Amino acid sequence: MKEKELSISRIYAKGRENMDKQGVKWEFPPDSSYGAQVRTNRRYLDSLFFVPRFFDPVEVDTSLTIFGRKLKTPVFCSPISRAEFMSENDIAEIAQGVSKAGALMMVGIGGSNDLQKAIDTGAPVVKMVKPYRNTELIYEKVRDAESRGCVATGMDIDHFYGLLRGTSVMRTELFGPQKTEELRQLITQTKLPFIIKGVLSTADALKAVEIGAAAIVVSNHGRSAIDFTIPSMLALPEIVESVGNKVTILIDTGFKTGNDVLKAAAFGAKAVGFANSMLLAHAADGAAGVELLINQLTAELRRTMAATGCRNLDAVDKTIITRLPQMIE
Repeated sequence: MKEKELSISRIYAKGRENMDKQGVKWEFPPDSSYGAQVRTNRRYLDSLFFVPRFFDPVEVDTSLTIFGRKLKTPVFCSPISRAEFMSENDIAEIAQGVSKAGALMMVGIGGSNDLQKAIDTGAPVVKMVKPYRNTELIYEKVRDAESRGCVATGMDIDHFYGLLRGTSVMRTELFGPQKTEELRQLITQTKLPFIIKGVLSTADALKAVEIGAAAIVVSNHGRSAIDFTIPSMLALPEIVESVGNKVTILIDTGFKTGNDVLKAAAFGAKAVGFANSMLLAHAADGAAGVELLINQLTAELRRTMAATGCRNLDAVDKTIITRLPQMIE
């Protein structure tokens, strides 16, 4: 990409342009029936402002360790599944960009081939397994992730009730509710850290800790969400207060910028996930586009951390944030 195309917004715009040229029809933001949770999450993020601390400047370190892997940035790729417009190499190319940027990669629906290609890039890879009605398939996917060298595995609990496309609920014959004791048993039978994704209440967060989850993702699951569920940023503070010292807390849904990442970190998230953004970055310039996006997100994060006096991610807290409530009322 040319120098003038290096901004985050330009990466997104270039991705859209290239998708349009290819005739790809993909909704950004999500195409749930109304998308209330995504819209409100955006309004809430936009109501949060930083309180700068320009005296005594600091050198900023954005690195962190998750699942035993040292990362350069608290930005991760939320679970990517191969969409109908994607080639057989696209997930691997996204993982390649993630690897070069020193971030974490999550892989969603797909076979062992896609998973192995992602792992082969050197990226730390998490395999997220869907709540299949076929319990043996769940165990098969988890065992496969373990044998191939994933750093963690997990499940999307908000897929228990099918997949939302537009106003249609789909794949209810494939996905189904999982009993708590079955999940507990699954967690005890894998050596990998287990992630519960789709947590939006303190009740679910506490239950995830109780059954042995190593991490949770506070998430509305974007385009597949149950509409009008509490936005992830609004759910985050209470969840952090209830289980923040017991489990690693990640977050995704509707984040766009490095400043968004810092806002989530201020409220207690250890890392922030991007999915549609990664697809746009890949459409813009393949693996290089993904690497560039993550680097630009991290650069913006680092700059604002410096402006708020945060030497590292452990120094980030709510004192760097003020809120203008009228912006979302």
